[in-house]
Amino acid sequence: MPYKDFYHFMLERFSQPAELVTLGRKQPFTLYAEQGNLYVKNASNSLRRLDKKSMAAFIEHYEETNSQSPKDYQDVTFNASYLLAAMKYLSVMEDSSSASTIVRFHSKENPESEQQYRAWLKANPNGYVLSLPKKSEGKNNASTEIYTCLHAAICNSINNDNNYSQPEPFTGGDYFKVCAKDLAELEAEARTITTLTSVKRCSLCIRANS
Repeated sequence: MPYKDFYHFMLERFSQPAELVTLGRKQPFTLYAEQGNLYVKNASNSLRRLDKKSMAAFIEHYEETNSQSPKDYQDVTFNASYLLAAMKYLSVMEDSSSASTIVRFHSKENPESEQQYRAWLKANPNGYVLSLPKKSEGKNNASTEIYTCLHAAICNSINNDNNYSQPEPFTGGDYFKVCAKDLAELEAEARTITTLTSVKRCSLCIRANS
């Protein structure tokens, strides 16, 4: 992916704040654009402005080496851990927006599942999400039937951090997510995963005749 004007590219991509985590130490931070500047806010609410010169040096080194280690960028910027996380996020969003297949987000299968799930939601606001317990696969029982549910990607119950207290509420706890752009395709996948004959739809976000 070419980045002729990396700073303005990032301003466009992060016109809306994105909640990210650094790749190595898994430190949460927010990356956002405001009034023509790009900012990082860490977990302590400390604010840092990213300057054009160091970002240009970062992307030049990134394109030459494709290194994922912040140490390799020490000579050009002290913000490499944030920028590498942003690059990973943008890559996931690009893959998610172009993919037409079903995508699975499960923390025990992928340690970056939470960040990738959030990227999928942002890239596919008209998509659908299956939320189900991690212990439900292949178990056609009452518990699986109760707690397995199909949602629209915009539903607050599967995309709003304020509803939860844990750091990875959507894929890091007892539940995991399976996503698709097509509801019928996802519903069929839900029946395959759980062996249920029918899967509940969220009454708040999916109309009965969808």
